[in-house]
Amino acid sequence: MVGIARARGCGTCRKRKIACGLERPSCAQCIKSNRTCTGYRKYPIFIAHQPPKGEDSTRPGHGESTLDSTIHTHDSQRTPVDFNGLTSSSSSNGNHLDPVQSIIRLGAQVNANPALRQRLLGQYLDNHLSKNRLGPMQQRVWLIQIPKLPDLTPALEVSMMALAVAKLGEVYSDEGLIHESLKLYREALHEVQLALWDRDLMLHDQTLTACVALGMYEMSQCPNQSKHGYISHTLGCQKLIQLRGAEAHMDGLGHSVFVHFRIQGILYSLDLGEPSFLGEPLWQEVPWRVRPKTPYDRIYDFLTCAPDLRRQGEMLEHMDPLGKLQLATEMIRKCWKLDAELQSVYDCLEKSHDGPLYWPELARDKSLDLCSNDGMLFPVAFHFPDLSIANTIIIYWGVQAMLWQGLWLLYGVMTELQMNFAEAGAFAQGDADSGSRSLTNTVDNIFHFPPLEHRADFAAPCRNILQSVEYSLQGDMLDQGPKCVAAPLRMAIETMVPFPQYRREVAWGERAVKKVQERSLRLLIYYTPRR
Repeated sequence: MVGIARARGCGTCRKRKIACGLERPSCAQCIKSNRTCTGYRKYPIFIAHQPPKGEDSTRPGHGESTLDSTIHTHDSQRTPVDFNGLTSSSSSNGNHLDPVQSIIRLGAQVNANPALRQRLLGQYLDNHLSKNRLGPMQQRVWLIQIPKLPDLTPALEVSMMALAVAKLGEVYSDEGLIHESLKLYREALHEVQLALWDRDLMLHDQTLTACVALGMYEMSQCPNQSKHGYISHTLGCQKLIQLRGAEAHMDGLGHSVFVHFRIQGILYSLDLGEPSFLGEPLWQEVPWRVRPKTPYDRIYDFLTCAPDLRRQGEMLEHMDPLGKLQLATEMIRKCWKLDAELQSVYDCLEKSHDGPLYWPELARDKSLDLCSNDGMLFPVAFHFPDLSIANTIIIYWGVQAMLWQGLWLLYGVMTELQMNFAEAGAFAQGDADSGSRSLTNTVDNIFHFPPLEHRADFAAPCRNILQSVEYSLQGDMLDQGPKCVAAPLRMAIETMVPFPQYRREVAWGERAVKKVQERSLRLLIYYTPRR
């Protein structure tokens, strides 16, 4: 195809036969000369395409939506990037997208072509969200609401384009598209900064949404090859949410984005070991006045308690025996209360769903076992009705593993204290002073705690999480499946890693993490857990 040079200036500048600055919506030349800028001409855009054999290339609609470029595959066949419906080729293993190499400056095309932006957004959603596997959570995913918005602010529009172009670069193994997405990302950072300086836009739902979208870009791409960019976005979103106030997140896009970010904020505070404002009663209640919490939301409420419990556990090492005994007793009671509430959430979910919440199937993926002579570590994999149920059950197991391990450790502390007090004669009969009698009564309280029973096997829910990896990494889960299991997988590994008897499970889990990070979660490469 022969390229045709076209004047890109506005209609007024072309009529005057002068150079146009191409500014939008009105160019600088027209503003300076006090003329009406008549806008820019929309040209048809073509790419080269060779239809498959037996296909009628003249059929209606063929090649209607295309890019101003020629896209070549790595082999002799030439396949276009058609953003109305990306072409795919079939193989014996199923459908897969052909890798392509971009030779265009897509950033300029995106900014100049609203129709292209809409198609890119649609293709991003098709390659990011497995809508037929989401289940009820589809109603709460903020990304699905974006195409329905009548107007997008520049900050949100460019942020979404950065995400979309980066995703298509991954799908097509196209470094050119990845490079263009980075340009869009930098432009989006500038637009977000402008929005935060604008009184009318600073607290707008779409400004917060743009910030969250840029955090997602950092999570998937890590352009600086570190987690610092993601952390910076997380801290910025936290401050913006607090400035907006809890009432601004009760409904609409603001609520959906808050629910999405809340998960990231809770996990970040858990990693730091510091309490978050998200655990305060105001933020636990007000955003759900219009839309009630789901079991998934309620399970994450339990994780807001984890930093305080961890801090108290670290204090035990530096306390005198009596103080240690009192604090450990309080912690055990709190853990038992949390365990009962957690089980109540699971029971409610079970009653509200027809059929089993999960079931075992023979595992098919043997790649994580490294041809072990001992056979597959997990010959059975767990499957779920949809990703909504999977999300809830897998994080439920993660919280359960942490809680049961905490109880097991606290019971160990109490047993050790009881033995130490017995050796020191704290339980001796006779003329014991009032302090010793009080201490004796306090120590006797240990016998009022119920036995741990199955909770002593805190590795059981960890294994359940590992057995859910195969389901989450199925190809048609796209990006949502890996994200479903990423955080619980780290919880399981960190729960078992201090214990040598679980080294095989830990090694299996680490290999699973590497597979997860290959699915748009590059952040995991740079994640260093705080033991």
